[in-house]
Amino acid sequence: MLDQRTWGWLWAVLVIGCSGPGQPPPPLPIHDPPDLPDAGPGEVVPNQGTPDAGEPDAGPPDAGSVGGGPWGQYRAGPEGTWHNPGTFTAAQARALTPAWTAELGAYGVTQPVRVGDTLYVTMGFSAKVLALDAATGRVRWERVFPHTFRAACSQKEDQSGFYAAPAVYQGAVYVAAPDGALYALDAATGRTLRQVTLASVADPPEFIQSSPVISPELGALYVGVGSVFKCASVGGRVIAVDLETFTSRSVSLTAPGMAGASVWSSISVDAARGELHVTTGDPHGNALASIPYAQAFLRLDARTLEVRDSWQNPTPAPEDNSDFGASPTLYRLADGTGMVAAANKDGVLYALRREALAAGPAWTRRLALGGDPLAGLGSLVAPTFARGTLYAAGGRTEDGAEGSVLALDPATGAVRWRHTPPGFVMAGMPLVGDVLVVESTTPDSTHSSLELLDASSGEALARFDSAGPTYAAPTVSEGLVLWLSFEGTLRAYRIPAQ
Repeated sequence: MLDQRTWGWLWAVLVIGCSGPGQPPPPLPIHDPPDLPDAGPGEVVPNQGTPDAGEPDAGPPDAGSVGGGPWGQYRAGPEGTWHNPGTFTAAQARALTPAWTAELGAYGVTQPVRVGDTLYVTMGFSAKVLALDAATGRVRWERVFPHTFRAACSQKEDQSGFYAAPAVYQGAVYVAAPDGALYALDAATGRTLRQVTLASVADPPEFIQSSPVISPELGALYVGVGSVFKCASVGGRVIAVDLETFTSRSVSLTAPGMAGASVWSSISVDAARGELHVTTGDPHGNALASIPYAQAFLRLDARTLEVRDSWQNPTPAPEDNSDFGASPTLYRLADGTGMVAAANKDGVLYALRREALAAGPAWTRRLALGGDPLAGLGSLVAPTFARGTLYAAGGRTEDGAEGSVLALDPATGAVRWRHTPPGFVMAGMPLVGDVLVVESTTPDSTHSSLELLDASSGEALARFDSAGPTYAAPTVSEGLVLWLSFEGTLRAYRIPAQ
């Protein structure tokens, strides 16, 4: 059960982003923040590839290794599909067994990643970065990046720690630390290889909740910037880091001095077109028309960061809190049409044509009643795309269910199947082979569940329960299913070979 202090801390981060366009806005300033001195040469080479390029895929389940390949960054790849090619059958899901448990301390809010025989995890509050042996859960190395945020408008200090998952890029672990810097750490030792300042921690402080997304094709890493304190909100920014030079550039999504349009979701990359897709938070009390890139879908040039197209959600949710806290998912229809989909705290999933954002949604699907996700409402779940199906989830539904998981026709939003989990769904849902992995939390936050569903029918194949809530997405990689609870317990389950 979350105490009042923890509720306040988590609430502050989840509702910070406060978020679209009417008339085309004026050009926005692009910044080149100063870099910190290099901490030494680092190894920067392409990552393990892109598990799913968002291409049409209605064929049979992927062949490949049991439980999928590496999972080197949040959502598996830069397109944000949550799809990891590999084999994972219904029979294997039913035979899943506990492998080990590791107590990592406060608090678990980010998705673990895995490359080779090592897991990498970042932690909220304690600000730890950990490398663990994938076979045993033993900690191989640990780094701590503590930082205390302060603002004149708040009597309370804030120690958020990490809200961004790590990204592994062949030999280096990239973490967006609470002190505003991006660090490249040696994957084997945790030693700092390089660092660059991205966010300002001066009052009003910025915070990188957006998990770093790496595009090997573009040789760049991307994050978004939001706020720490609701009373000291900042304007959202998108930042690109060149992985060869480790220099950065950014674009502001508001006029100077304006707050809103925080980017606390993660960015998706269409490398073939050299474009970024971004979702943003609400206008933070400003008139919606005055912040045209708030609560919006944006398409940016990946190199210049110029905004090429946008669509603003014009309908405010309860309490004017229509953040797109869910990251955008890129996919293609059978006819090749490029699509982007994201859920909003208003409880609606929006799907737009990538090349025509300003035209508005191609279709929408209500997932949940709008409102505060911590109260089990709305949706922060970035959709999953694989095998010609889009999977979405959220909180309390119009018919009274505490949560739901939907399989949708990606062209129309028509429901193919629906599953009712034990609670509301807060985090993304990995898909490997025949299996969709879902976590949910009861409305009183006293219990959470990990379910393995048949991706073609929604049938529940296996379920594991735990005390306390879960806000971090599970991971499926190289024969393991990983589940990190808010209290910091990391559980590993082994997928049998046959």
